[in-house]
Amino acid sequence: MNDILKGGYAIDDELTKSFINTLLYNTNIDDFSAPDGVTDLHHSFPQKMRDWIASSELNRIQGLEQFKYSDVTNGTSEAFIMFFLRYMNFVDRFVFFKGDFIMHKVASNVAGLNWSWIDSADEIDKGDALIVSCPFSDFGQEHPEMLSALDVCDMLDIPVLLDMAYFGMCDELNLDLNRKCIKDVTFSLGKTFPIINFRAGVRFTKDEIDDPVVFSNQHGIVNTFGAYVGSKLVEHFSPDYISSKYRCIANTVCDRLKVAPTKCVIFGSSDLQEHNDLNRGNTFTRVCLSKLIREEYDKSNGT
Repeated sequence: MNDILKGGYAIDDELTKSFINTLLYNTNIDDFSAPDGVTDLHHSFPQKMRDWIASSELNRIQGLEQFKYSDVTNGTSEAFIMFFLRYMNFVDRFVFFKGDFIMHKVASNVAGLNWSWIDSADEIDKGDALIVSCPFSDFGQEHPEMLSALDVCDMLDIPVLLDMAYFGMCDELNLDLNRKCIKDVTFSLGKTFPIINFRAGVRFTKDEIDDPVVFSNQHGIVNTFGAYVGSKLVEHFSPDYISSKYRCIANTVCDRLKVAPTKCVIFGSSDLQEHNDLNRGNTFTRVCLSKLIREEYDKSNGT
């Protein structure tokens, strides 16, 4: 059973898959490419993402308008790497809450950066830089120390990247981005829709940055295929589609497994010993419900 509950991935939603298949069947290379390699997708996709985020009725994200600059990225991962590059010579340490995306550890080690897992906002010091996911990767909802951490970062002038890769399959998220410390906010569609390999992501920043992502976007040499498919998906499906469709079924699956539902419809939170091998260092263990949700949906609909 635990093999089914590993990781964090999109629900294999038949309607979105059918939409993508039809889209690709009717797509010509000229729809996302051009002889000189330049299309308008590096401008239009971020704007469509901005509008899509604002359109949610189940979640409230305030302050994104402060982040005037936007760039197409390969998922959220590329934004993390650019954050490391931008601050590695200006901060003493990168910090991440325990249980966050393991790539932060891997990238920091490869680059020879000083870094630490932390449990609380009290562990953040002047000279740090923070990357934190919201909803938090290991909890499926806000990390309980996140707001305190942002207070500390505001006070100590600590740069923060906010990773919102799980927006699009969550509900009851109320987040105010009006914080001096938050420099970057990044989104991706690979956990909402079954297109993780398409790498459809956007980074929003307060300032125009001189880095490889900006350079690539300025010249239009970005992942236009991912941006094209991503644009069509956010035009057709609301950011509330996945949660609205699957929330009741997810709660049923949680009841059956005896785990607690989270704000991310694809995650449950477990305190059961049988899930300990999935634990990432915190009191509760994140379990991914995506496959079980799809199975339960098919069963309840007689398919």
